[in-house]
Amino acid sequence: MREHPIPEDSILADYRDFVREVSELPDGLIIAPVLALCGRLLTPHVTLDFGGTKPLTIYNFVTTPSGLRKSTTFAPAEKIARKILMDCDLLYGNASDSALFDSFEVQPHRLQFEDEGNTILRTWETSSHGREVSARYLKLYDGAPWSQNYLRERKLHDEGSAERSISQATLSLCIGSTFGVARLNQLEAGSGLRRRFGFYLSSRRERYIDWPETLNGPEIARLAGLFEELTHLKGVIGRQSFTPEAWEYWRGLQQRNRRRSESIPGYTDKEESLLSSLNESPARCLKLAVIFQACRWARDRRLDPYTLTPDVLALAEAHQNACLDSLVELEATSSRCEVEDTAEWLLAQISGDHPGQRSADIVRSDLTRRYALHGGRRGALTASRLYGEILPRLIEKGQCCIRSKVGKRITYTFTWD
Repeated sequence: MREHPIPEDSILADYRDFVREVSELPDGLIIAPVLALCGRLLTPHVTLDFGGTKPLTIYNFVTTPSGLRKSTTFAPAEKIARKILMDCDLLYGNASDSALFDSFEVQPHRLQFEDEGNTILRTWETSSHGREVSARYLKLYDGAPWSQNYLRERKLHDEGSAERSISQATLSLCIGSTFGVARLNQLEAGSGLRRRFGFYLSSRRERYIDWPETLNGPEIARLAGLFEELTHLKGVIGRQSFTPEAWEYWRGLQQRNRRRSESIPGYTDKEESLLSSLNESPARCLKLAVIFQACRWARDRRLDPYTLTPDVLALAEAHQNACLDSLVELEATSSRCEVEDTAEWLLAQISGDHPGQRSADIVRSDLTRRYALHGGRRGALTASRLYGEILPRLIEKGQCCIRSKVGKRITYTFTWD
């Protein structure tokens, strides 16, 4: 559990204070859904001029063990969204790429909350249309143009054209899931998606609530009115938006990010994951800073919503660093779970291959041939994982040991109950 700071003089703080009476999760996880809502309320009218035009889309991941009531953390943001936005602005559940296109053709700027995200993420992992859709979410984050060209479309158009296009399609997204699924490591587009997400992680509750505050009272209506103010902003945030002090802070932020990136070898999957997220980190810091400043303006109209100051950049950097720390912890936690699960699977396979026995001796070459021969397949056990992670865990648990070692011939003894 780590702090994800926000401006205390903003409507984000008002929202957090209210949701503390609804959700038992920590403040960072409380804020994650409403940041996605802010991204949608500002898109497409407020944009970043940063290496090209970028929308203020936000992707956030709320990750906890099952049963920690993620739905109560999403519910206030969704309630406010429904008071401000139209039904066609919201997106739910699974869909094919073609069905998504139909939805975005009606409304090209969308918001999606998935408090039980395991279902949609598993679909992305296991189905062909899911893999296509997960790749589409990369482009929806970037606000890319979208076109389709199918022969069947000719039947739907008098002029016989098979092409349909959307000049810009965007999505702001917040997903809730458990630890193992949140790594996205079984997705073909997993690496690209992971670097776009901000991660918010907790393994326990922050507080206990005997009776949650109602979402149908005057306070939720007041908050909806404050957040609706964000829809009135229109402008472009670029180099001219920085005060001189903020510009110096921004340069320092990028230098700190580059030094951290250069210090990571990138040899392991975990290192590559962090390195990929660091590459996106400056742009995400900018998005957070713009959202923070807009939310400060919604509380105090005397502030300029289009000017970035050092204090708001510092908060954005600290918030993003907490997201990166959460990603590192998620990788470590999920990796431990995966190693434990794979170790149990391997021992079950070995015991099944030796019925009626309580132990078995297996030579290293046979072990590889039987259980790690197809390491090139997605999701299959590789030899490097087998000997670098799985066997050390079984040895640690006393269920495996090296029986003998003669030259390159190593014999392992496995035991089970």
